[in-house]
Amino acid sequence: MIGAAEILQSYAAGKRNFRRVNLSGVALGSAKLRDTDFSLAIMTGIDLNHADLSQAILTEADLTAANLSKACFYRANLQKAKLQGSVLSEVVLRRAYLQGAILSRAILKGGNLQQANLMQVDLSGADLSGADLTAAFLVNANLRGANLTGAKLSRAITTGAIMPDGRVSEPLVRT
Repeated sequence: MIGAAEILQSYAAGKRNFRRVNLSGVALGSAKLRDTDFSLAIMTGIDLNHADLSQAILTEADLTAANLSKACFYRANLQKAKLQGSVLSEVVLRRAYLQGAILSRAILKGGNLQQANLMQVDLSGADLSGADLTAAFLVNANLRGANLTGAKLSRAITTGAIMPDGRVSEPLVRT
């Protein structure tokens, strides 16, 4: 396991490959870690509050119970990432790729998920109240029990998605 100081020093020195690192419980709030590869990293309980991970690669990373409030993951790759129970209030996931990610019971209140690829994502029991899902790709996503109060779903593609009430969405684009 490595600490916050080592990550930040390595990043400042130009290192961008942190695949498979163990950062469980590390505090990296407000860190600038753009274009960084954290694939398969163990980041359970990490604090990335206000951090910038734009265009980062977090494929299959374990971010269970992480604090990602107000973090920026613009165009980041979080394919098959584990984010269950994480706090992502006011997060920026605009144009992010999350296919197959697990966000069950995650808190995404007020998050920006515009044009995000959420295909086959598990959002069961997630709080998406006030989130902006404009033009998001939610094909075959699981939203059972999710809170979508005040969420914007205009132009979102929900074909085959399991909606909060348990019904399966018909092939259509929400307008």
